[in-house]
Amino acid sequence: MDEVDEKMEALRLAGGVLNSILEGLEEVDSETRQRIMERCGEACAMATVDFETAREIAGESTDEEEILRRLNEEIPWCGAWTREGDVVGSTCIRCGCPLVRSGAVDLRGTLCLCSRGWVKKVFETLFKRPVDVDLEKAIGLGDEVCKFVVHLGAE
Repeated sequence: MDEVDEKMEALRLAGGVLNSILEGLEEVDSETRQRIMERCGEACAMATVDFETAREIAGESTDEEEILRRLNEEIPWCGAWTREGDVVGSTCIRCGCPLVRSGAVDLRGTLCLCSRGWVKKVFETLFKRPVDVDLEKAIGLGDEVCKFVVHLGAE
């Protein structure tokens, strides 16, 4: 087995384990499930170049419009981020999770909470303050789109 085949096999095995964990999390209370999955999303954000890019943007600018422009240009996401007042939103017509897009894990509602944690970590890094994130719609929950809303005025 060559290196590419070994990596694909490892991804397949990891995906199977993750699918089992996600299925098990559907049996716990919603507060615990949300807390665990949001931590996963934060860890995902921090493990990618996206987090380093967010830190770089935050270190180079305090102008919130510039930060949002750079976010849309430099950090890949499944939809553009737009702002109205202290609220920033994005609507995605496909799942933003790279694990789902790669076929490593099955799309399910529990996994959508992970994306919420990713969004929270990236925005708190960019704006250097706490934010609240609402997941108003989710493809994994049967909606046509995913809709994330970030409240920048959170304290």
